[in-house]
Parts: sequence; structure tokens; C-alpha cells
Amino acid sequence: MKPIELKNVRKVFSHPMKVWTKIESVKDLSFSMEQGEIIGFVGHNGAGKTTTIKMIMGFIRPTSGEISVFGRKPGDREIKRKIGFLPERPYFYSELTAMEVLKYFGRLSGINGSFLAEKAENVLKKVGLFEDRNRKLASYSKGMLQRIGLAQAIIHDPELVIMDEPMSGLDPIGRKEVKDIIRGLKKDGKSVIFSSHILSDIENLSDRVLIIEHGKLKSFGTLHEIIRPEDVRYSIEFGCDHGMRDAVFSLFSRVRLVSDRFVLDCTDIRDFNTKLSEVVAKGYTVFNANGSYPSLEEVVFKDIQEEGNGQH
Repeated sequence: MKPIELKNVRKVFSHPMKVWTKIESVKDLSFSMEQGEIIGFVGHNGAGKTTTIKMIMGFIRPTSGEISVFGRKPGDREIKRKIGFLPERPYFYSELTAMEVLKYFGRLSGINGSFLAEKAENVLKKVGLFEDRNRKLASYSKGMLQRIGLAQAIIHDPELVIMDEPMSGLDPIGRKEVKDIIRGLKKDGKSVIFSSHILSDIENLSDRVLIIEHGKLKSFGTLHEIIRPEDVRYSIEFGCDHGMRDAVFSLFSRVRLVSDRFVLDCTDIRDFNTKLSEVVAKGYTVFNANGSYPSLEEVVFKDIQEEGNGQH
């Protein structure tokens, strides 16, 4: 049973000021996730990420299309027990301590007795708040509040964890700790879907990446699957005797000298193979020859830029 499956999901809102005007937030969105995988959810502000997450959680209903969570409709009581959720801006009563918050959410999830205190302590250790467990949340920093939000999402050992901007407001150390927790969830067989504007985190953590633009599915797959062949950059790094350098510049047009080594840029895989054969045939020393993939950030912003240019 797939943890999440969307089929042709569409969500339309009424304009808050012009009730006769409709806003289509999500447009014909379809995707599914497998058990035990991490999906990174990417899109600019207003792309439809949070709306999609709210529909999966059952907070709002789609205008049309189908959503299933473990084979049932979102909001099903039995399904809720299997889900942990961290909203983009978690809010807690500031006069409670971290321990009190976790015990409260633990009881809501059906955890009772002496096991609840032990479970809460273990989770607080996992998110790095055990030493501050008896401090009131009013004294917590934004990053610490984000961690307690993550703690309440996993207190009941859910099978699926959904997080909207889980690393928001965290310093580099805090982000690393959260990423370690996400990797730990996967190691335990949990499924994780999270959105983030920090594309390097998406790239480092995700088994597959879901890119949504203007409510539509732009790309979905592994990083190598969503990168177009023409975006791969091929280059050959080689060296030769000092007296042969002029001949190298005469032979190749797209070559440059970097730290006493030549770097030859190629247009595609065919050009790469041809030029590599020429370099070897000349007896030059090859130090490195490969294709380098662009980062997720380069892919996403290039697509956005191309769309913007196409609209003019």
C-alpha cells in the first residue's frame, strides 16, 4: 500500500476580496510515493506546496481528483495514527515546557502510562532538547521551537512523516541535526515527504524530487532523471610538455589552461568521446574525464528563468 497517492488533484479557492474570482492553486497534480523513501518537495512561494500538503493531511479537500493515504481518504482516524506532521509555522502554548508539550501530544496519539515519559525523553534527546526539557517554551529560540515541532511529529512513531519547511530558522548545526533525524527515519523504514526552499538540503536528502510550478507538476524523479541530457557538462583535464602547449591551443577551440593543466569543454557526450580520443592519440596525459551534473538549484532556477523568458 502506497503511503501517498494523488490522481489529477485540483484545488480552487475563491479570491478573498473578489468572491466572483477563482484562484487555481493546484492544477491536475498526480504523483505517488513508495514506502521508506524520502521525497523532497520544491517550488517557489505560492507554487502550491503547502496547499498540497494540507490536502494530503485532510485539512482541506480537493476541488476534484483523488488523494489516498495508505489506501484511505485523508483525515481517516486510523490513518492519522500513522502520520506525523510538522507545519511550516508550528505554534505551542508558551507557558508549557518541552516535556509537557510532548506528553500532551503523546496522550493525543494514544501513548499512556510510564512509557510516555520514557518515550518523550528519548525523542527530546533525538532532537537535541533533552537538557532544556523543563524550560518553558517562552524562553525557546525559533530554532528550538522548530525542533519541538519535529519532536511532536515523531513522538508516536508514525509510518509517514510530512514536514513543511522543517529546517526553517535553524542554524547550520540545527539543520544538520534535523537532516540526521530525517535520515534516521528512513533507516527505520519510515516514509518522509518534506518541502524546503534550501535546495541543497533537498538534493542531499531526497530519493526523489518533486518540482511544482504554478500548481502543476514540473518534474518528479531522481535528480539524474529530472536533469536533461543537454544540461550535463562534459570536460577533459589533461597535461602535456611545455613545448607542446601552442599545439594544444591550435588543435582545440574550447580549451583553457588552469593551474598548469588544460581543461577542454565539450558540447555533448559525442563531442566528449571524439575529443577524448584525440587527446589520447596525441599522447597527452589525461588526469580527469567525466560528465558533471548541475545542482538542483541550477536546474530549478534555469527552468523558472526559461519560463519567464517565454512569457515575454
